[in-house]
Amino acid sequence: MKGEKTYFGLGLVIGILLAVVFFYYFAPRYTTVKSGETMLKQDTWTGQSWRLVDNEWKPMLGVYRDWDSIDKALLSALRIPFAEVNTDSALVRLREKHPILKELPDDELLERIKLVYSRQVLVNMYLDSFVKMEQQGK
Repeated sequence: MKGEKTYFGLGLVIGILLAVVFFYYFAPRYTTVKSGETMLKQDTWTGQSWRLVDNEWKPMLGVYRDWDSIDKALLSALRIPFAEVNTDSALVRLREKHPILKELPDDELLERIKLVYSRQVLVNMYLDSFVKMEQQGK
């Protein structure tokens, strides 16, 4: 009877240690990703996400909408010119012209283009508005 308790206890401890090793190395719960200036943490088991704001993890709210129809409505409302471009061939030509971009996968390169381009457009719009206001004020 004493030997059975010893084997049971030993098996329980080994089982817990194996589970800890498995979950730590083979099934990590959280992944952190740096996207531009933002640090994101995602729980791979539940899908919840957090954003690092002021050295605190703030939860990101998951709102599911029909973004395609919203994007189409915004494009027509804003009257943004839309050029028909073959993305694949354009990315190939861009990588040929700038070799440093060859190491990036397509999705990362497209995200960086979006980030850099939108930031520059917004900065230029703000500065243009600021200069116009300054000229009107004089």
